[in-house]
Amino acid sequence: MARNTYYRSPHWRALKKATHERDGWRCIVPGCQTPTHRLTCDHIKRRPNVDGPTAYDVMSNTRTLCGNHDALVKETATGKRRQDGKLIVKGARSDGTPLDPNHPWHRAGS
Repeated sequence: MARNTYYRSPHWRALKKATHERDGWRCIVPGCQTPTHRLTCDHIKRRPNVDGPTAYDVMSNTRTLCGNHDALVKETATGKRRQDGKLIVKGARSDGTPLDPNHPWHRAGS
């Protein structure tokens, strides 16, 4: 979390709650089966490290992620997002099929 006061502001708390409600209080990554605890409101495009609201602090620039998926895309010390911000579902069902609905195994004719 950035070292500014924005993340303790009423504006952030309202935006975070509205984002979680819009996303059904679940991680938005397709196939993610993480329980609803440890949810994070993530900025899709990085916001500047300032104390007040910015043009980046809007619902169209936020998404709900579980703690695991949030950690996969967090910014490094240089400000670049890990995996270029791409979210990937990892793991498989008990029958061996991948959890990620976009995995090639789930494509028709495969």
